[in-house]
Amino acid sequence: MKRKNISSQSSHLLSYFNSLAKSCFFYDEAFKALPESNVNSVKALLSDMTQRGLLMRLKEGVYYIIPYEQDAESFMPDWHIIAGNLVNNVEYYIGYYSALQIHNLITQPSLKEQVVVSKQIRPAIVKIRDVSFQFIFHNKNHFFGSKKIWVDNYHKVLCSDLEKTIIDCLFKPDYAGGIVEVARAIFISKKDINFNQLLEYAQKFHSQAVIKRLGFLLELLDIKTSIVDELQKIKTASYVQLDTELPRSGEMIKRWSIQQNLETETIKSAIYT
Repeated sequence: MKRKNISSQSSHLLSYFNSLAKSCFFYDEAFKALPESNVNSVKALLSDMTQRGLLMRLKEGVYYIIPYEQDAESFMPDWHIIAGNLVNNVEYYIGYYSALQIHNLITQPSLKEQVVVSKQIRPAIVKIRDVSFQFIFHNKNHFFGSKKIWVDNYHKVLCSDLEKTIIDCLFKPDYAGGIVEVARAIFISKKDINFNQLLEYAQKFHSQAVIKRLGFLLELLDIKTSIVDELQKIKTASYVQLDTELPRSGEMIKRWSIQQNLETETIKSAIYT
């Protein structure tokens, strides 16, 4: 464990951000905290504080204050909380499997944080410690439906709301652990879903794959809602696969124009057992 000797300048910087209740900060914010220091001295200070285990460098110009009692070599902040500091100031929200986790709809946690962004970010995957941060681009037609959600007693994060999480996961089931995970999430949250909102989102998203997978799963799971009839009205005749990760095989379900490449029993047994 590194010895955390704190110099007067280090103490001043830590006190400054503590007074702002900020655990994560950018380089330019550190420069504002030390207005009498020049660029090189601030960079040297941040590098020194990182070496001594006071700060964790998340990426170039982005730092996280390591709690004094924590071991700097193993410490990892809550990745839901730091995700917004890694997106280069573009619009974002936490989505897909990570959003399912925030909504308490999964049983297997993941060492990957999925962040939906309004502009492409390169590289698309950044690794910090053992956690991968994946930045998933959505165009303006697909980028909506987020809100602030509590992840602990002190922090809220920007995450897709329940209905948008379902829509996104139906669009790209492979980003959500597969269609079985999506079906389980819908079934578990069926009493919390605003189905009118869900229909509105499905229409706004303009994806036939979403419309067909949603309608098919609602009927498969015997979830009674009037939006099934509305989904029937707007679906087209062309076929889509139920699960994007499995081979193109299985029964062609004409009612929903779905190629059911995963057995009904497989889906239901994963949910009910």
